[in-house]
Amino acid sequence: MVPFALETEWAAALAIAGVVATALLEAWLLHIQNGFVFPATFLSTFIGAANIYFAQRIRHIEQLRAAHAEVEQLAKVAERERIARDLHDVLGHTLSLITLKSELAGKLIDRDPAQAKLEIRDVEQSARQALAEVRQAIGGYRSKGLAAEMKQAQATLETAGVEAQFQFAAIELPATQESVLALALREAVTNVVRHAQARHCGVQFERVNGHWRLEIHDDGRGGRAMEGNGLRGMRERVEALGGILQRDSSRGTSLTIQFPVTAPEETSPA
Repeated sequence: MVPFALETEWAAALAIAGVVATALLEAWLLHIQNGFVFPATFLSTFIGAANIYFAQRIRHIEQLRAAHAEVEQLAKVAERERIARDLHDVLGHTLSLITLKSELAGKLIDRDPAQAKLEIRDVEQSARQALAEVRQAIGGYRSKGLAAEMKQAQATLETAGVEAQFQFAAIELPATQESVLALALREAVTNVVRHAQARHCGVQFERVNGHWRLEIHDDGRGGRAMEGNGLRGMRERVEALGGILQRDSSRGTSLTIQFPVTAPEETSPA
């Protein structure tokens, strides 16, 4: 039973050696015949060594079970965080657009009912789109592509009364990097509309010195605000793929994301 009671192999071996030494000492002091010495020493050593193996095997199995349980728990936590980030990105952008169009429709309802009606129709379509995007996000859908996201971002900025300037090169990104940049652009534009109080916003996507570079810059109030859930989730996504995210709020807000250029097939889809 010694190997099952002690935690390490060396401790069990020393305890068994102590048992054998005690048996030998007892046989010598009491002048006991060989019929006692052999089973007391050989059987203790043989059975003890076997039990050391089985005890350690049982402990290793328990450790593996604990490790598997921990990995499963971490996977669940990571999946919950992924869903939370996706829902934040999807709903934050779309609900901001719905709010802007609703406010615009309220201002137009008296002086231009026809235009207000069109804005209300856009609100309905945006709400339906939000529902679809939530379903897609829950199913693991990441984004609809950087080019489509740029068009949507431009429409959102113009609706909010922000002058938008977009410059971008041909998009030849791996799927995962393109998805992350699309979601980052969505989050950045949502922040411009919600918080920046900007009049101009520029978006530039280009290939520079072996890197894909996306920059979103506005002339808003900037500041040193704490990093919120959206920016934190954005940073986690970028860094998970080996990219870099930099934020400068000294003059307006400038958000820059860089990824090393890789072949599209080198990065597996999310």
